[in-house]
Amino acid sequence: MSTAAGSFSEATEAFKQGKYRRALKYFEIERESGNNSAKLRYNIGVTLMKLERYSEATIYFHGLLNDARWRDLARYNLAVAAERTNRELAAVKHYRIVREGAATEKLRDMAARRLRLLAEDHRGEHERPWLATISLTVGNDDNAYALQNELLEEASIGADNFAELFAWGQYRLGGTPENGWRVHGYGFGRKYKDYENLDLASARAAFSRDRRWFGWSTELGLAVETVTLGGEPVTQQARLLSKISGNWGRSIISFSYSPGYYFGGDEYAYLDGWRQFFDLSWQRSLFSTETKLYYRYDYNDREGQVKAEGDYYSYSPARHTLGGTLVWIPSPRWNLSTGVEYRSSLYNENNRITDSEGNVDSYYRESDRLRSWLGAKFRVTPNFHINGKYQFIDNEENRDIYTYDKSEYSLGIGYSF
Repeated sequence: MSTAAGSFSEATEAFKQGKYRRALKYFEIERESGNNSAKLRYNIGVTLMKLERYSEATIYFHGLLNDARWRDLARYNLAVAAERTNRELAAVKHYRIVREGAATEKLRDMAARRLRLLAEDHRGEHERPWLATISLTVGNDDNAYALQNELLEEASIGADNFAELFAWGQYRLGGTPENGWRVHGYGFGRKYKDYENLDLASARAAFSRDRRWFGWSTELGLAVETVTLGGEPVTQQARLLSKISGNWGRSIISFSYSPGYYFGGDEYAYLDGWRQFFDLSWQRSLFSTETKLYYRYDYNDREGQVKAEGDYYSYSPARHTLGGTLVWIPSPRWNLSTGVEYRSSLYNENNRITDSEGNVDSYYRESDRLRSWLGAKFRVTPNFHINGKYQFIDNEENRDIYTYDKSEYSLGIGYSF
């Protein structure tokens, strides 16, 4: 018996005895000896699954999807790995492919059974008419006023600690998630320790109709929202909600359009006017990651602000935002994420500013903002989690006074029920 053959034999024997670390060690010795067979790669993948190293296991199973002999088994194990790392959408996709196309009846039945169990697990959730989540976060913003860097004479100037509270909930009035009516809304508040005039709060209430249309999920509804800054009302808005999403191959794409009208009131009448959002996103699961790319067009048609001396400030930007996020789930409890977003803004009206000598400066305000972040979430229980986030913003404008950068650090807890 060769050394390599002995390694494989030792590995399979250790696997049968439940000694998975030992089995993996000998399987790896076998591979290092030059054996790169599909059978060996499958066995390594299954052993990694036993060790709950799901992200590594999926790499081996994905590599077997083009092998006719091992394809169905690899696909089934990809579904199991996705299910165990709480990526149920990916799990359902893989199980369906096995159920509909596996060569053996046993695998087709196994996949069908898992699909039924997943549906039963969520039956009570679907029957329950309400869902909700709440989170509490504390953090530090090193440039709360978004001041130009040169104005920050000392590192402590402009920095402040904050606390955030966020709550979201929905109640289904009738029907099912795929064909029914619901009310939903959220409340958000950020309170600074020192800069109370920057305290921000917003709340929204909405009413939506959900239904399936030619295999696509659709939403159509109305929402009202109010925003306060420093405890004073800033805007109220009424908004139309419309969205369509569905599977496109192995990906999910969605498009939404949301026009709304803002009321600024007496103090903020220059914010009165229309605002329209167009959103397009693409999302796909790969190995133990979730990748998302998105684009947003934000068009504003506001009144603008006229000063007593005839100066004028536009509040009607046209914005293009392009971004992407990557979420990695190394284990069922851990969720690591990163993202980057670029936003280009061009205000569609000419600003006019008169200096102390009576000279008038006219210009169109333009800006480029780059935002990036890193985040981590640890699931303590199925409903309770701890999360942390770092965010950096770099904003460049054609008027230096609006150019700034800032960093935010935050740590929070959340509960879903």
